[in-house]
Amino acid sequence: MIKWLGSRFRQINLITLVLLYLLILAGGIVRSTGSGMGCPDWPKCFGKIIPPTHISELSDNYKDEFIEKRKKKNIRLSRYLSYFGFSELSQRLLDDKSIYEEEDFNVYKTWTEYLNRLLGAIVGLSIFLTFLSSINYIKVKNSLFFISFSTLILVLFQAWLGSIVVSTKLMPGIITLHMIVALLIIILMIYSYFLSKKNKSFLNSFLKKKEVKFFIILNLTAMFFQIILGSQVRESIDQIAIIFGENMRNTWIANLGFEFIIHRSFSLFILALNLYLVYLLLTTKDFLNSNFRIVSIILFLIILEILSGAGMAYFAIPSYLQPVHLLIAFLIFGLLFYLYLLVDSSTKNENF
Repeated sequence: MIKWLGSRFRQINLITLVLLYLLILAGGIVRSTGSGMGCPDWPKCFGKIIPPTHISELSDNYKDEFIEKRKKKNIRLSRYLSYFGFSELSQRLLDDKSIYEEEDFNVYKTWTEYLNRLLGAIVGLSIFLTFLSSINYIKVKNSLFFISFSTLILVLFQAWLGSIVVSTKLMPGIITLHMIVALLIIILMIYSYFLSKKNKSFLNSFLKKKEVKFFIILNLTAMFFQIILGSQVRESIDQIAIIFGENMRNTWIANLGFEFIIHRSFSLFILALNLYLVYLLLTTKDFLNSNFRIVSIILFLIILEILSGAGMAYFAIPSYLQPVHLLIAFLIFGLLFYLYLLVDSSTKNENF
């Protein structure tokens, strides 16, 4: 079984990557539809493997039952936070009464969140299969095994973190951490996919490689900062949505803080960085045209990302644009990282 999986490592890895990006999209849909608390518990949904389709399937005091469970879990969590030195966060968790305001049952939100979790379980299984298929590489290319093992550990941590997201009722900061871990998992999966295939030299000029490599790293850093900033803007929108409600959606942007202005303006800086990167490659005589499509796709996605961001800003944050905006950001980061691996690999293989 393991030997058979090992021969298909790259295919399993690629399928897992596609599933991961679908999960990012599904997570964005959950956030944009306000379905994050569609299931008040974890890993089950309303205490069931298959969630209810009608409120009549729940007990009369179902809200109190899940609030009590959440309180007990958060008390344990606050102790851990205090133990590791996060006393302020621990106290904030205990003092936040909004965490224990249970939402009414909504079948659409429940099943939106449930399907998201179901896809998450499929991704987890796919990553486990990737790990199993990497066992054959222990003696041949042990880095693949260790990367796959690290990815599996991160996925388990991400699953636990998902339970905390539910327990703390989407507490700001926890969601951002959840996003960072998702980004790390994608990085590791892209890296293992890269190592599993033969990659041709991206550039033949070593001097150009150094300059291109620098600007890719700068791009990656800027995109990471932009994704985190975007997550914080999203957290602010969640809070504003609670205060103003869906009927006042057109006022949400006006009530956002300074982080939104930075996030919006910073996108132009990222566009400028990528335009210069494209210029560097186009002015390199020995640039391999077969890899130009990666850079072209990145540039196209950045323009699309800016347009989707503008669409949210000027059209009252339509819910269908939010998951698309998030997905594109993760796609850009993933492609930039793959581009970095291509350039870095050819730099290491350079003969001086």
